[in-house]
Amino acid sequence: MMWVGVILVILTFYFIIKRFDPKMILFVAGFLMCLLSGQWLAAFDKFYSALFTGSIPQIICAAMGYAYLMSFCKCDQHLANFLVKILKKVRAIIIPGVMIAAGLVVMALQSNAGTAAALGPIVIPVMIKAGIHPVMAATVLAVGSQGNFFAFGSHAAMIAEIAGVDITTVVFHDHWPMGAIAYVIAITCLLVIAKVKKEGSGYVDTDGQFVEGETLKKINGYFCFLPFLPIILVLLGIILNPRLGWFPKFSVQQAMLISTCWALITCRVNVAQGIKAYTNGLGRGLADVVSLIAAAGVFTEGMNLIGITPALTAAMESNPNIAVIGAAVGPAVIAFLCGSGDAATLAFNGSVTPLVSEFGLNPMCIGSMAYLCGCLGRTMSPIAGVTIICAGFAKINPIEISKRAIPGSILSIITIMILLGYVLYQF
Repeated sequence: MMWVGVILVILTFYFIIKRFDPKMILFVAGFLMCLLSGQWLAAFDKFYSALFTGSIPQIICAAMGYAYLMSFCKCDQHLANFLVKILKKVRAIIIPGVMIAAGLVVMALQSNAGTAAALGPIVIPVMIKAGIHPVMAATVLAVGSQGNFFAFGSHAAMIAEIAGVDITTVVFHDHWPMGAIAYVIAITCLLVIAKVKKEGSGYVDTDGQFVEGETLKKINGYFCFLPFLPIILVLLGIILNPRLGWFPKFSVQQAMLISTCWALITCRVNVAQGIKAYTNGLGRGLADVVSLIAAAGVFTEGMNLIGITPALTAAMESNPNIAVIGAAVGPAVIAFLCGSGDAATLAFNGSVTPLVSEFGLNPMCIGSMAYLCGCLGRTMSPIAGVTIICAGFAKINPIEISKRAIPGSILSIITIMILLGYVLYQF
């Protein structure tokens, strides 16, 4: 029976790579495995328990609600225009500048596509006017926009729950340091590639194809600050609470809701419409993200009941390196092939990561590795949404972006695997 389950797992990732809806595929595969094991009702129990219980849905919905409110208040536009204004003044370091700017916007907006859409029409023409070839300009924005290593999102929440720690521990201890290293590697590789291929300077838009998009006439600095307010509140709580007992240590959910109320009061927008935007974000968080986690939960429950997870446990018990290498390579490869790292990473972290503590591995390390490498696999993919968006702005083939993103992404994957698997957390 277990071999039937293995075939179902292979078919699951085949259909995900073929770009079928991952929620549907994961749920159906998980349900079939539960059915074959004789415990088909477990699939429904697992789906609804993952959908509505625990802190994960709260964190995701709170973050998505605040992101939607920031978009409604046009804080994302002010932030994008502010960063572009700075980049125009430091054209000598425009490639690393654009990547860092994109990373900041992703951290604030928690949307890869939103970051590319906000920055692309302005940043890509600015880079081209500075002499950067359109292919390199698109690659720089695509790689910077797809990091998403620094957000308090669904993956960090899931890893925190598995490891039994706070989400801030996962983000600050693993994601931020490893994400910073990945950015340094990516910036270095793109600078080298730009130099070797002569795409970093000297390009002239003789046809006038690239016209800078419309920019805001007046940038509101306060609006630029607001997207980062929840992160600042969380950081202040961590720093000040041990020293000043009266200063609260905010959870991510609390920081998001406090920031929401503050933004509604201070942004001078229609409060009713602002609340509607916030609740729309809550709903999208549940519909798009939490439901995917719940479907992945059904899939991992099916793997457990049909015998695949026990077999993986036995294999890892004899060689823990299987978990380390699998966490890095598996999500990265599938993300590259399907253009999204979410499904593969959630499936891995749902089925394998909870087991690794039995073999002397740190579940936070393995879970973070799977997430980060999944992001990097998506960064390499020519069919990832952000890659296609950036290629459209630069009027190029997405494969050209992929070619230039691959070296830095592979080097980052190897580095993260070594650091998280063998240096920071010894067996």
